[in-house]
Amino acid sequence: MKRARDKKNIIITGLANSGKTTLCNRLTGAYGLVANYPMTTIGPQTEKYTFQNTQYSVTDIPGMNGLLANSEEELVFRKVICENPPDIVIQCIDAGRLKQSLYLTSELLYMKVPLVICLTSVDETIRTGKKIDFGFLSRILQIPVIEIGSSGKWGIYDIKEAAAAGKAAAAADPKTRGIYPDSVERQLDELQSLIPKNVRWARLCAVLSMMDDPYISDERTGELDYLFFGLSGEIRKNLGKKKRDLMENVPGNPLVMIMKERGNWVDHIYNRVVKERDPRTKASVTTGKAAIAGKAAYYSRHPVWGFIFLAAFISGAYFLVVDVAGWFSGKLEHLISTPVVKLLGDRITSPFWEDLLIGDYGILTLGLFNAIITVLPILTIFFLLLGLLEDIGYLPNLSLLLRRAFNRLGLSGKAVMPIILGFGCKTMATMTTRNLKSRKERLIAIYLIAFAIPCSAQLGLNMAILGDAGFFAFLIAITVLILVEIAAGTILNRIIPSDTRQVFIQELPPFRIPSFTAIAKKTGYRVWWFLKEAIPIFIIAALVIFFFDVSGFLDLLRQILNPLVVWWLGLPIEMVDALILMLAREEAAAGLILRLSRTGMLNFPQSIIAVVVTTMFIPCFANIVAMFKEAGVKAGILMLLAINVSTIILGGALNWLMLLVGRLF
Repeated sequence: MKRARDKKNIIITGLANSGKTTLCNRLTGAYGLVANYPMTTIGPQTEKYTFQNTQYSVTDIPGMNGLLANSEEELVFRKVICENPPDIVIQCIDAGRLKQSLYLTSELLYMKVPLVICLTSVDETIRTGKKIDFGFLSRILQIPVIEIGSSGKWGIYDIKEAAAAGKAAAAADPKTRGIYPDSVERQLDELQSLIPKNVRWARLCAVLSMMDDPYISDERTGELDYLFFGLSGEIRKNLGKKKRDLMENVPGNPLVMIMKERGNWVDHIYNRVVKERDPRTKASVTTGKAAIAGKAAYYSRHPVWGFIFLAAFISGAYFLVVDVAGWFSGKLEHLISTPVVKLLGDRITSPFWEDLLIGDYGILTLGLFNAIITVLPILTIFFLLLGLLEDIGYLPNLSLLLRRAFNRLGLSGKAVMPIILGFGCKTMATMTTRNLKSRKERLIAIYLIAFAIPCSAQLGLNMAILGDAGFFAFLIAITVLILVEIAAGTILNRIIPSDTRQVFIQELPPFRIPSFTAIAKKTGYRVWWFLKEAIPIFIIAALVIFFFDVSGFLDLLRQILNPLVVWWLGLPIEMVDALILMLAREEAAAGLILRLSRTGMLNFPQSIIAVVVTTMFIPCFANIVAMFKEAGVKAGILMLLAINVSTIILGGALNWLMLLVGRLF
């Protein structure tokens, strides 16, 4: 087998939720999580493939609307292209959003890097009565435009071949594409003349300067050159002066002028390449699957039916987690745990090794079996449900449903999506808050994600814990956590100074019939990630608690925390073990609480308090790191202190309230 002699860098870009990660997966054979909503990709991900004796490094970046530095995504793109300049750029264009995508295309052309357009979701566009002449689009833009299928590898070879052949002419002058009139191009020529020839993105910098890019227009010297494309403060000062001179005789805002001309160019191309079906044919199309999907999406965000749908889903998830996953867990315990514990108990003669392996804090009992037998069946069911919601496209509609409630907490609609994503992974959700321009909204969202929102793993286990106490316990716990989140958001909205408030624009992807193969693959990926990442932590945590117990340190901790845990929170002293495990991994703590519940050590009110307290208690280590990164160390420390103090106060108040209610009734 020949070794790859050459290496080339490819960047995949495009609007959010346009199929970038799917394309990266198919090109490289790797697997990145794919979902039918924006913000799935929150940072650049790089994979590799080899084609025709050349190795290609493919970087999948978060979705973006343009190169003007208006958000974190545009800065991610700048950092990637400046630190590792691409040889080829592939723009993913959702065929249903061709017009919006062409605005980004007009900017990418000025990079003068080989550009390939990958057209996705073509079949959905056809069902809506539109057809794109991609061959004509390719001739107009003078670059390859290639359709790819919704599944399989159809079109992938053509993408690789276009990238390898270099058919996208990097040297072609963007002027020939008629994006701007000659008068604007002459102004860009004059601006570009001020930029040294060794600056790789000179023409693009001229365009962005004309558009008042906040960094190209900034005359300060910055440590992060990618913000300024490597332009010195002196050059940027000269660009600003030259632009002002050029605009003296031109009425209006240059940014408005450029956007108007670009809009004319986009409209001209769109009208030439998009063909509408016959109205009668289109009417018949809209009464089919597309119409049903549209109605389902509408009712999922309806102010009445939307909450009914949400309640139905939660109830169904509760049944599957408590009954179905519980049944699987019982079978696995009967087939694996019980025989192994009995076998080792009969064979091991040393009390130390018996306790270390199969005791209350044994490597197998508290570590491996707790992860595989108790936790894994619940997570598998919950990951399946989460994948189903993701691929249908329900989550953006849910964010629209909840936006009014979040407005009262000082959050615009744009902040709803990161909070909803917290029910998947709190760490990833915290990182998506970087897309919020308002620092106030970002801090509130980060706090609410960390405080009383369980991640998917913890939520599934919480359902199982409360399932032992009954559905009414589940309703009480959910109500308490919702009220706590509302109170926390209201307080933060009042004490954090207001700043810029964002306009809420939520793009709603179409409801799609999910591919069960894709959902199974995604679930398998998440399960494998859990097995790979969590099992070692489960085992290490079991070892730590075992040696705490052997050394007597665990008894000392129990004595110290007894007034807090037993008297104030009303929980059994064994909950100290779960609080220790919370520092390592929330699933490990929830798994231990589930064991306590199933052995009868938690009664009705204790099950509720245990779930509420562990959900609000200190987040996992990865989430803490993300909090410090996105909010800053000082704000992160203050948040952690507030979260833990609030948890102790509210947990105790809930305990005494339930005791009072119990005495009255």
